Amino acid sequence: MGTLLFWVGILHEAVGLALGGGIALAIVRDGYVGAVEVDREREVVFWFLVAGVLMMIGGRALALLERERPLPREFGWWLLALALLGGLAIPASGFWLALPMAALVFVRSRR
Repeated sequence: MGTLLFWVGILHEAVGLALGGGIALAIVRDGYVGAVEVDREREVVFWFLVAGVLMMIGGRALALLERERPLPREFGWWLLALALLGGLAIPASGFWLALPMAALVFVRSRR
Protein backbone atom coordinates (compact mmCIF):
# COMPACT_ATOMS: atom_id res chain seq x y z
CA MET A 1 0.00 0.00 0.00
CA GLY A 2 2.83 2.36 0.84
CA THR A 3 4.37 1.87 -2.59
CA LEU A 4 1.02 2.69 -4.21
CA LEU A 5 0.75 5.85 -2.13
CA PHE A 6 4.28 6.82 -3.16
CA TRP A 7 3.36 6.44 -6.85
CA VAL A 8 0.13 8.38 -6.38
CA GLY A 9 2.36 11.16 -5.00
CA ILE A 10 4.52 10.98 -8.14
CA LEU A 11 1.36 11.16 -10.28
CA HIS A 12 0.16 14.11 -8.19
CA GLU A 13 3.42 15.94 -8.88
CA ALA A 14 3.24 15.16 -12.61
CA VAL A 15 -0.34 16.44 -12.87
CA GLY A 16 0.48 19.47 -10.75
CA LEU A 17 3.44 20.40 -12.91
CA ALA A 18 1.58 19.68 -16.16
CA LEU A 19 -1.34 21.89 -15.17
CA GLY A 20 0.40 24.42 -12.94
CA GLY A 21 4.02 24.39 -14.04
CA GLY A 22 3.82 27.93 -15.37
CA ILE A 23 2.46 29.14 -12.07
CA ALA A 24 5.18 27.26 -10.16
CA LEU A 25 7.81 28.90 -12.37
CA ALA A 26 6.25 32.31 -11.76
CA ILE A 27 6.57 31.73 -8.02
CA VAL A 28 10.27 30.96 -8.43
CA ARG A 29 10.81 33.90 -10.82
CA ASP A 30 9.22 36.23 -8.29
CA GLY A 31 11.80 35.26 -5.69
CA TYR A 32 9.82 32.45 -4.01
CA VAL A 33 9.75 34.10 -0.56
CA GLY A 34 6.28 35.53 -0.07
CA ALA A 35 5.41 34.89 -3.73
CA VAL A 36 2.66 32.35 -3.02
CA GLU A 37 0.34 34.20 -0.67
CA VAL A 38 -0.24 37.03 -3.14
CA ASP A 39 -2.52 34.95 -5.38
CA ARG A 40 -5.16 32.27 -4.80
CA GLU A 41 -4.16 30.35 -7.93
CA ARG A 42 -0.55 30.21 -6.71
CA GLU A 43 -1.73 28.89 -3.35
CA VAL A 44 -3.69 26.11 -5.04
CA VAL A 45 -0.71 25.00 -7.16
CA PHE A 46 1.70 25.28 -4.24
CA TRP A 47 -0.44 23.13 -1.94
CA PHE A 48 -1.19 20.65 -4.72
CA LEU A 49 2.55 20.12 -5.17
CA VAL A 50 3.19 19.99 -1.41
CA ALA A 51 0.46 17.33 -1.08
CA GLY A 52 2.24 15.20 -3.68
CA VAL A 53 5.50 15.39 -1.77
CA LEU A 54 3.71 14.48 1.47
CA MET A 55 2.18 11.45 -0.26
CA MET A 56 5.64 10.35 -1.40
CA ILE A 57 7.09 10.76 2.10
CA GLY A 58 4.16 8.96 3.73
CA GLY A 59 4.15 6.23 1.11
CA ARG A 60 7.83 5.54 1.57
CA ALA A 61 7.45 5.42 5.35
CA LEU A 62 4.47 3.07 5.12
CA ALA A 63 6.28 0.82 2.65
CA LEU A 64 9.13 0.45 5.14
CA LEU A 65 6.67 -0.31 7.93
CA GLU A 66 4.89 -2.88 5.76
CA ARG A 67 8.14 -4.82 5.45
CA GLU A 68 7.91 -5.49 9.19
CA ARG A 69 4.18 -6.18 9.56
CA PRO A 70 0.79 -5.52 7.94
CA LEU A 71 -0.66 -2.07 8.44
CA PRO A 72 -3.41 -1.83 11.07
CA ARG A 73 -7.00 -2.02 9.77
CA GLU A 74 -7.43 1.54 11.04
CA PHE A 75 -5.31 2.73 8.09
CA GLY A 76 -7.79 1.09 5.75
CA TRP A 77 -10.72 2.86 7.38
CA TRP A 78 -8.95 6.22 7.14
CA LEU A 79 -8.19 5.62 3.46
CA LEU A 80 -11.76 4.55 2.79
CA ALA A 81 -13.08 7.71 4.48
CA LEU A 82 -10.64 9.86 2.51
CA ALA A 83 -11.66 8.25 -0.79
CA LEU A 84 -15.37 8.64 -0.13
CA LEU A 85 -15.36 12.13 1.39
CA GLY A 86 -12.88 13.54 -1.10
CA GLY A 87 -14.27 11.68 -4.09
CA LEU A 88 -17.85 12.72 -3.41
CA ALA A 89 -16.79 16.35 -2.93
CA ILE A 90 -14.65 16.32 -6.10
CA PRO A 91 -15.84 13.38 -8.26
CA ALA A 92 -13.36 14.00 -11.09
CA SER A 93 -10.32 13.65 -8.86
CA GLY A 94 -7.69 11.21 -7.70
CA PHE A 95 -9.36 10.67 -4.32
CA TRP A 96 -10.80 7.43 -5.71
CA LEU A 97 -7.24 6.04 -5.90
CA ALA A 98 -7.41 5.58 -2.13
CA LEU A 99 -10.09 2.87 -2.55
CA PRO A 100 -7.74 0.13 -3.81
CA MET A 101 -5.22 1.14 -1.16
CA ALA A 102 -7.86 0.74 1.55
CA ALA A 103 -8.86 -2.64 0.13
CA LEU A 104 -5.24 -3.75 0.16
CA VAL A 105 -4.87 -2.77 3.82
CA PHE A 106 -8.03 -4.72 4.72
CA VAL A 107 -6.91 -7.83 2.80
CA ARG A 108 -3.40 -7.83 4.22
CA SER A 109 -4.53 -7.15 7.79
CA ARG A 110 -6.52 -10.41 7.76
CA ARG A 111 -3.42 -12.52 7.17
